[in-house]
Amino acid sequence: MKLFSAAIGASLTLLGPLVLTATAMAQAADDLPPNPRITVDYIEPRDPKFQDVYERMKKRQLLEQLALFLSPLKLPTTLRLQTQQCNTINAFFDQLERALIICYELILDGEESAPKTVTPEGITRQEAIVGNLIDTMLHETGHGMFDIFNVPVLGKEEDAADQFSAFLMLQFSDDVARIGIKGATFFYIVSAARREGRPPPFYDAHGMDQQRIYNYLCLGYGAKPAAFQDYVDKGYLPKERAANCRNEFDRVKKAFELTMLPYIDQEQMKKVQAHQWLRPEDGR
Repeated sequence: MKLFSAAIGASLTLLGPLVLTATAMAQAADDLPPNPRITVDYIEPRDPKFQDVYERMKKRQLLEQLALFLSPLKLPTTLRLQTQQCNTINAFFDQLERALIICYELILDGEESAPKTVTPEGITRQEAIVGNLIDTMLHETGHGMFDIFNVPVLGKEEDAADQFSAFLMLQFSDDVARIGIKGATFFYIVSAARREGRPPPFYDAHGMDQQRIYNYLCLGYGAKPAAFQDYVDKGYLPKERAANCRNEFDRVKKAFELTMLPYIDQEQMKKVQAHQWLRPEDGR
C-alpha cells in the first residue's frame, strides 16, 4: 500500500533497451495478445471533482496498457485492475478481490504536488508525475504477485514491493529507468516534507521516507552506474552507500529470478519489450 501521492509488471534482466525502431514498435502493438486472466474496470467517481481524472485515464487507456504490460504473467487466477474513488489518497492491492486499485485521489494529488518546472534535485514535472505513477503501479503489482504466487518475503513486504518496483523499472532504457526512479524519489521527498514537524512513524510497516529515497537511488546506481552517477557526484546518494549498491541490486536480481521468473512467458515478454509504453505527452 502506498499512501499520499506516483509500465508496469514483470520484466527480465535479459531485456534490451526499450527504445526500438518504429517498425519494431508497430509490430509489437499489433502482436501483443492480452492476458485473458486480467480484467480492467474504470469505476466512475461519485464526486464530480474526479470526473476529469476518470475520463483522462480512460482516454489514455491506463489500465489497458498495464494489462498488456502484465500479459506475460502465467496467472493461476483472475487479476483485476481498477481505478476508483477511494475517499483517501492511496493505491493498494485487495487480496480478497485480487484487485490492484489506483485511487483517483492519488492520481490528482500526484499531479498537484508535482513541480511546475524542475526541482533542486533535477526532477522535472513530467518525471515526477509519470515516474510516480509507474512506481505506484509496480509497487502494488509486487504486492499482488507476492499474494497470487505465494512468494516468500524475508523482511517487510513493503520493502520487497519497493525492490520489485525498482528492479522492473531498471530493466529498460536509461531514460525510462531514470524517469521511474526519479519519480519514486520525488514522491518520498514530498511525503517527507508533509511529515515535517511530526514524529516519524517508526511503527509503520513502510520504511522511513528518507530511507526509501536512498534505497531507490542505490538500486538505480547499482544497476546502471553511468546513468545515475550524477546523483552520487551531487551527494544525493552518499558514496559510502554507493560503494555497495551493485551488491544490493544483484541480491534483488537473484531473488526475482528465483521467485518470479518461473511465472513469466518468455516469448510474450519479448513482445512486451518491443512495445513503446511511454508517450512524449505523458505527464505534461
